[in-house]
Amino acid sequence: MRVRLDYQPERPVSPLTPWVHAGVDGPYYRATVFDPPMPPPVPGKGYPVWLVEHRGRTLQFASREEIDHAIDILGRRILPSPRDLGRRHMAVNSHWLSRLHSTWKPWKTRQDLVKRLKAPPLP
Repeated sequence: MRVRLDYQPERPVSPLTPWVHAGVDGPYYRATVFDPPMPPPVPGKGYPVWLVEHRGRTLQFASREEIDHAIDILGRRILPSPRDLGRRHMAVNSHWLSRLHSTWKPWKTRQDLVKRLKAPPLP
């Protein structure tokens, strides 16, 4: 499992973005202001995006808040139901957990993932 920080010219939108960052001035896919705020671009590099690679699959995070949210959900011994998690947005089958590939779901893999996500943040 490998964690790395990359940069993109456009603001990244990960599967967790709509569940963590609420659009203040519109829906998250059109919003320019978010609560909590999205990270600003790094001059000369672009917008930060954290990538975790494991067995040919990649998880993408657009902010530290998204990483904290993933740690909260994936760190639970028994995963919560995506149906329950999606009720807030009336999108019971489109929560990021219901779309998470099965390679990420075993408890041992999630323990390793959470441990790596809790490690000191990348520069």
